[in-house]
Amino acid sequence: MLSRDELLQQAMSLPPLDRAFVAAALEDSLVENEEAAADSISGDELLDELKRRSARYRSGLSKARPAAEVMAELMRRQRNESNP
Repeated sequence: MLSRDELLQQAMSLPPLDRAFVAAALEDSLVENEEAAADSISGDELLDELKRRSARYRSGLSKARPAAEVMAELMRRQRNESNP
């Protein structure tokens, strides 16, 4: 079985439309399981957050970063938290 880092690397190497499909499927799975996790965000809350972020980007109040850069930073943070 692939590690999550290996799986992420494979997913990130997919063409943009395939990555969007995977992202949507993962999002759907989180929304479907929201009742199972007490602290999970609801579909409506997620949509509201996405709309808010999109509006901030369009208005120039926030900057976009490449997904690969964001994921690399998150992975680096996770490694740092795991290895104090």
